[in-house]
Amino acid sequence: MSFNEHLTANETPEKEIAFMALGYHFPNRHSFDIFYESLYDPKIKNDFHRVTNFYLFLVKSGDWQIAVNGYDPIIDYFTNSFKLVALFSLIESLTDLKHQDFYQWLSTSDQQNVFPISDRSDLDRLYGEYKKTHGSIRRCVDFFKSLPDKHKITLCNSIHIDGVPIDSIEKLAQFLYKLRSEFVHEAQLVLHVNNSTVYHLKNKRMDCSSLSLDKLLEAFEEGVISYFRERT
Repeated sequence: MSFNEHLTANETPEKEIAFMALGYHFPNRHSFDIFYESLYDPKIKNDFHRVTNFYLFLVKSGDWQIAVNGYDPIIDYFTNSFKLVALFSLIESLTDLKHQDFYQWLSTSDQQNVFPISDRSDLDRLYGEYKKTHGSIRRCVDFFKSLPDKHKITLCNSIHIDGVPIDSIEKLAQFLYKLRSEFVHEAQLVLHVNNSTVYHLKNKRMDCSSLSLDKLLEAFEEGVISYFRERT
């Protein structure tokens, strides 16, 4: 049975999973039910099930555990590193644009005179345009920009660079995406998402983070609700 067939055959359990994932943000169960029933398009509802299901089990209530004698089974900076990757994967999936790599984008571009690309600066210009429309970081920035102002302020004030808080939600999204990429591509653990204040010195730059996982997840959950509410 495919994942979508499973969702159709088991809508009630999936609805309960969605409520466990996001119910905190509704004043009562009736309000959640009204929101849920507004997702009348089957594709939109299946996407909602997919996101809430994966989010609940991979992130909100899921932990990476180890089984090594003498060590705690759950270590914050291990499990939070994996959770950040999963979180950004879900954010990247919330888009109506199909993925295209740079070559595909160039080959199907509706711009006139894309080829020949004359020099490095011309290539850099085109790559910049590609990232604005199809790059993963663009999708993540758009998601964070859609958050309520209270979350934008909280998140930005949670990260200080050389004593100064991050001054825009765009820069905050880029900062978090960079942490995700450093873990994925360079095996650098995510230390900035923690339940205590963390100082991190790298390349003569001092980062100070008081960003808890709970703050980040609360913002993500409201972002998911807003995303699907706009599609009802």
